[in-house]
Formats: sequence, C-alpha cells, structure tokens
Amino acid sequence: MIDLVSERVGGRVVAFNDEFFAAADNLIKSSPPIANDEYTDRGKWMDGWETRRRRESGHDWCVIRLGVPGRIEKVTVDTSHFTGNYPEQFSLDASGVDDLERAEWVEVVPPTDLDGDSVAEFEVDDPHRVGMIRLNIYPDGGVARLRLEGEPLPAVHLVCPDSEVDLAGVAVGGQMIAASDMYFSHPANLLRPGASAGMWDGWETRRRRDDGFDWATVRLGLAGSVEHVIVDTTHFKGNAPGWVSCELSDDGEAWRSVVERTPVGADQVNQIEFERPEHAGFLRLSIHPDGGVARLRVMGRADPDSAGDKRLAYLNSLYEQPASDFFATACRSKTWAGSMLARRPFATVVSVLDAAESVFDTLGEEDWLEAFAGHPRIGERGDSVANREQATAADASDGVLAELELVNREYEDRFGFTYLVYATGRTAEQMLAIARERLGNERSDEVANASAEQRSITATRLRRMLCQGP
Repeated sequence: MIDLVSERVGGRVVAFNDEFFAAADNLIKSSPPIANDEYTDRGKWMDGWETRRRRESGHDWCVIRLGVPGRIEKVTVDTSHFTGNYPEQFSLDASGVDDLERAEWVEVVPPTDLDGDSVAEFEVDDPHRVGMIRLNIYPDGGVARLRLEGEPLPAVHLVCPDSEVDLAGVAVGGQMIAASDMYFSHPANLLRPGASAGMWDGWETRRRRDDGFDWATVRLGLAGSVEHVIVDTTHFKGNAPGWVSCELSDDGEAWRSVVERTPVGADQVNQIEFERPEHAGFLRLSIHPDGGVARLRVMGRADPDSAGDKRLAYLNSLYEQPASDFFATACRSKTWAGSMLARRPFATVVSVLDAAESVFDTLGEEDWLEAFAGHPRIGERGDSVANREQATAADASDGVLAELELVNREYEDRFGFTYLVYATGRTAEQMLAIARERLGNERSDEVANASAEQRSITATRLRRMLCQGP
C-alpha cells in the first residue's frame, strides 16, 4: 500500500477552520515529525497541525485532497511531540469527488480516542474510491502527521488505451516488488508522481565492490505495450549509474531482455527507446554497477482488458454522487442511472452492457424523453462526448448546417422532443436525410425509433468509458 495523501504523491490541504499555532500542511509531510525548543511569536514551534484553544462549542477540521485517489485501508494518526496539546478524539470523513463545493461527506472513521505523543493505526473497511478527506479533531489541539494507506484507483484520463501513459506510476497502481539493494533509499520512490525533490527522494544503492550490478522489479499498474522508458537521474551527479538495462515479463517469471547495457547521463532525464513496442506486465531495471536513480517512467499503451479492469474497479468503487455522474455521461435518464447504480458491483465489463439493456426495457416514455433531452441538436455544439460523436457534422458546409437547423426545429414541433440519431461515423448529409424520412412517422413510432438510437448511443459510450472501443 502507498500513502495516498502524502505531499510526495501530490496530496494538498484545501481548507481548514484554524491553524493558529502550526500549519495544516505539516500533516502530509513525508518526513518524520521532529521536536525542538524554538518558539514563534504565537507560541511553541510544533511540527504538525495545531489549532488554538477552543473557548466555544464545536471542533476543528482540515480538508485534504488526495494526491492519489483510491480505496483507504489504513489510517495512521501520529501525535508525536504533542503531549498536553493533543486532541482527545479524531474522526475521518471521505468524499468521492475532489471539488470542495460539490463534496458530500461520508464518515469512514467514527470519533475515536487518541493518546498524546503516540502513533496510532486504524483499519478502514470501506470499499469506495476517495478523492478528499476531512480530518476532524475534538475539540482542538495538534496532530503531527496523517497517513492514509490504500489501493490507488486511477482517474479515467489515466486509464486510456488510446494514449500513452506511465504504465508503472503509483497513480495507476504500479508497485515495486523486489530489489537487489535499498541501502540509502527505497526503490518505490522511483514510481512517485512529479519530480524528485532530492537524492533522498529516489533509489540509491550502496557502492559495489564486486563485478555485479543492482536491479529493481516493478509490477506495472497497467499491463500493456511498452514503447520507451525514462530513467531520470536528476540530483545524482557523482553517484549516478554508468549504464542501465531493461527486461520485460508478462508473468514476473519468464524474462526477456529489451534494452542491453546502455549508457546514461548523470543529473539528467534519459529517454531510452525500444526497437519496437513490447508487451509486458512487469519490468526489471538494472543499473550498472550501482548508484542512484530519481524516477522511472515506463511509457506505453494499456491493454484494453487491463484498462477495462481498472475502469470497472473504478466504477464499482465510486460513491453514489460520482457514480451518478458516470452513468449520466452515458444516458441522462435519472431512472436509468439510478437502476444502474443499484446493480453495482458489476463482475465484468460485459455485465455492465447487459445491465444497461435490461434497464432500458423497464423505462417509460417520460424516462425516454428525459434521456433524449440530454443531447444537443444534431449539428450544434454540446459537451465533449457529444462533440466527439458529431465530429463529422462539424465539418459540414454552412448550407447543410442551416438545413439541419431547420429540420431539427420542424422535428421538435412535430414530435415534441429532440431529433436523435446515432451520429458516430455518419455524415451531416446522412443524418439530414434520416431526419427528413422520419418526419413522416407517427409520434409513437418516432419515440420507438429515438429509443433504439438512445440504446445504441449509450452502449457505445459505455464501451468507450470502459476502454472497450474507440
């Protein structure tokens, strides 16, 4: 497990009600808390978050956006060096979104007693993907550090077979599983997001006095086709490796060499291209003979199946609010989206598609009309999803677009709802011809026609959202 909230993975304090004695940002520092005898103009210097003494009812709180959203499995509350000024209790609330204005909070740790100058660990049994947390302390006081360990559940944009991503990054679940040496620092640092802060924020081995070399093995968060690796030796100057090599594996047992011993520069970002894309689920980086590396990026394209599994885990783990947003992208019928929510968790991607069809069979006309209303008119700009589907219409001539505008309005006047047609792959001229033909239908027939189009549109959107189509 990784610390999902640490500053080292991009965690950030976004709100708090008080930090009179010590800044809330200290909570997510990666370094252990320290003590000294210094005083500021507000009191004793403390390495943590400390609020003023309460003289009224209530409690203090701090909201932190996770650097790596995911499922929280363990909470660590560290009150080191806080003795007469620690909170009596704490609790933890979670939100599935990372937008403070849209947050709906769910309690994941109830009010729980704390001791001073101690490190307390608590197991969390909650299956949901968390984007923000709210730490509550009762009634006031100081906490040195907060750790939230768990399983990363990457955002949609990080899991896309259509684009190049870092297949080994912690944000998509990459894990260091073995290494020959981690004397000075741990190889897990190699997979952290963002730039390295210094030599301590990388992987460095002791000096070799033999003819061997050091290595570290990573289980990719997304299996896929690897195109190149980035070996970043920033901050390592007199102690960078002289050369590196790479091996790949699909199962972590049978290995094949893809990069022979290749020189790398010190204190710089080294990009090493493969002769051709190579499929892998594991990568082993070897450094010759020893030394330090700041970051490792394994760049490539995820397998549809691997990406689909991640998206499915993401969908199943969402709190109701973001899950509703997910389904609304596919279909704007609240009844349909609510029924899909109730059917989670889904076992497979296919089961999501089957459920979508099954739920459609239960909808009434009002539900269908609500779904139709969620689409822009053909030829008009909408959200990014609709614009992608209507990409061919955007290239139509002004004359064709003008005709589409007229036929859209004629259709609405006749039937009372938006003209709906499966737009993907169809030209504006084709969609115009279909609209004219359908204008001669009875309203009941046209509701049925539009419903069939909505089913096809939703199925295509769901397949794309679950990485099963272009």
